Amino acid sequence: MPDGAWGSKEPSPLERLVAAREAEKKAQRKKDTRVLASLALVAVILVGGGVLAWLRFAPPSRHHARALAATKPAVTTTARPGPTVSLPELTSPLDVNGPPVDPFSGTPAEHWADGAAGITIPVARAHGPYAAAQVRSAYETTRDLLIAGNLDWPTLRGGAPKAFEKLLIKSELKEFLAGLHSTKLDKDGAAENTRGWITTFAPGSAKFVTTVIKVHGTMKASVIHESGGPVLRITVDYLFVYVVEPPGDPADWMRIVQQQTGTVDFARFDESGNSFEPWYSVSSSTAGAQCSTRDGYIHPDYPSGPPDTVQASGKPVNPYSLATPSAGAGCQNTTGT
Repeated sequence: MPDGAWGSKEPSPLERLVAAREAEKKAQRKKDTRVLASLALVAVILVGGGVLAWLRFAPPSRHHARALAATKPAVTTTARPGPTVSLPELTSPLDVNGPPVDPFSGTPAEHWADGAAGITIPVARAHGPYAAAQVRSAYETTRDLLIAGNLDWPTLRGGAPKAFEKLLIKSELKEFLAGLHSTKLDKDGAAENTRGWITTFAPGSAKFVTTVIKVHGTMKASVIHESGGPVLRITVDYLFVYVVEPPGDPADWMRIVQQQTGTVDFARFDESGNSFEPWYSVSSSTAGAQCSTRDGYIHPDYPSGPPDTVQASGKPVNPYSLATPSAGAGCQNTTGT
């Protein structure tokens, strides 16, 4: 609202929306801080018995830098090109001391789909004021984001996440890039790093045993209201299973299970006129990774590697189950990968 447009000092819908997002952001950070503070007091102990750590990253700050442009949804949608992903050139050689021919054998992932085939789009139906075509478009964009963030090989190997960046709106892209290399904590003790929005292994820490990545999960649509305006929300919950080994040491191979949970919201934002824009708010949990790092990269906790400096705690959870509760940031025991 332009200054002076109204004499009343009552907050506008935009101001109420921003205030609500900031309050939600602070509440999440306080929750994450309590978990991290308790972990800081734990002694350094190697997690044994085949129990691996479940590392949880806090989700991206959930507030719209740009508010809803109107209370009515866009009449039309803008098609987004699919993410451009690159295929790997080589895989690790398998020998008698390394991984089996099928490294997923004996796990739930054995029967899951390979790669992008595991991210299926539900039948699109109208939700509230949003037509079936708009819901379908939102599903497709959400799928593109999940593929770009979790199946793009340059990104997985620690390279620049260009495929993912291309799908973010300008305000969220600015936030993502600003925190991509940060190891800082803000005044509330929450990590400022944004690399946890995607799946990326620390450069030089892992060699992929196979180009197959097992994927399993769900997405569903609903409508919420923010400041009186309808928002189409796509809720996602997906598991990605990777097989890696330390470079030059195939005998120390392991599986990494990454869970991505959260929401992608769609509405009329005032950035690009009347286009149908996504707001990505998905966070990750990783089974088989070290818990002591703050750089957002996955550092595999190899069976024969040095002990982590943070001990996992809590009742072991099954990393292959979508029913595993989504906790705050922290480090929890798992039943193994």
